[in-house]
This record gives sequence, structure tokens and C-alpha cells, in this order.
Amino acid sequence: METGMISTATSAASATSTTKTTAKNTIDKDGFLQLLVAQLKNQDPTSSGQDPNAMVQQLTSFSSLEQAQQTNTLLQGLQTQTSGLFQAQTASMVGKNVKVNGSAFNLKSGAASMNLGLGAGADVTITLKDAKGNVVAKLPQGHMNRGMNTVNWDGRDINGTPLPDGTYAATVVATGDDGKPVDVQTSLTMKVDAVTFKDGGIYLASGNSIFSLADVLEISA
Repeated sequence: METGMISTATSAASATSTTKTTAKNTIDKDGFLQLLVAQLKNQDPTSSGQDPNAMVQQLTSFSSLEQAQQTNTLLQGLQTQTSGLFQAQTASMVGKNVKVNGSAFNLKSGAASMNLGLGAGADVTITLKDAKGNVVAKLPQGHMNRGMNTVNWDGRDINGTPLPDGTYAATVVATGDDGKPVDVQTSLTMKVDAVTFKDGGIYLASGNSIFSLADVLEISA
């Protein structure tokens, strides 16, 4: 019985010692300042055993730490002000038309469009898939010229049946006159309904579609 009590007490003491050691090993900024101030108070610069260079280094370290803390505070305040100003400026995009990176048709009320930037003239075919990955339509465009082109879609599937509003992924195949693939850049033109700030990022909303501000290629009235 006594042995068990001694073992328990020993374990508790050991745990307490470990906790104290951990606390010392993880001293925070305030604790460092308190220790430094206490050390400076108990040092005698006139003592023969006192190294004046070490004293100067300690004072310099204290001053540098204070300046660094003040600088960090100022930078944090500046960052907050800059972020607020940028958010206010971004909010002015509501109601404007933007061109964003994307390869899809955002169908609404039986109408949708997508921009194709071709590196050369090519025969183009577009395949559309719904949210489940099912092929719902194929849009052969025939020969399209080099440069920016706009493809309109009436929202009908392969059988001519109107599809519900939503986003339909698009795969573009462009074949040049020499039979080789042609580079294609796809983009969407959308009207900004709202600007959302989330997880440190800025997003533009148009209907049910949301795009990152980083995907914007062009802004127009």
C-alpha cells in the first residue's frame, strides 16, 4: 500500500517537473523581456567581473526587440487598411461585365455562350457534359477563324430537348487545315452580381457561378 502511494507521488512529482521544464523551454516573448529586465537590474556595470561589451549587446538586443514589435504592429495596421481599401475598390465591379478563364457554358433561360481564342483557323467541335459527367450535347462549329470567336448555345441536348439551367463543362477539339491540333483558349463573359470575400480570397458571383478574381482576364462596363 505504501509503495503504491510513493509511486503515485513520484509520478505526480515527475509530471510536475516535466511540465515546468516544458514551460521553460517554450518561454514566450513577454517572459523573455521579464528575464532580460531582471538580469539588467541585477548587473553592476562598474564591477570588475562585468563584461561591458556583453552589457552593451544586451541593451542593444532589448532595444532591437522593442523596435521590431513596434514595426510589426504598424505593418499589421497598414495591412488591415490596405485590405479594406482593396475590398471597397473590388466591390465596384458589381454590375460590370468580366471575361474570366473557364471552359463551360452557364445556361440560363435557354441561352449560354463561351469564347474561343484560336491560335490558327480550325474545324471546331465542342462536347458538353452535365454535372454528373454525362455527355448531353455536341456542337459542331465547322471552320472558325484565327483569333477570338464566340459560340452561342440554345441549351438543347443531342435530341433537341431543352436542358435545365446550370453549368455544363465543355471540351473543345480544334483541328487545323494540316490535320494537327490547334491551341485553344476558352473564356466566359459574365455579369458580376456580387463580390464575395472568403478565406483570404476574392470571388465574383454571377447567378450560380462563382469565379476567383485571379481568373479575370478583362473588365468592361
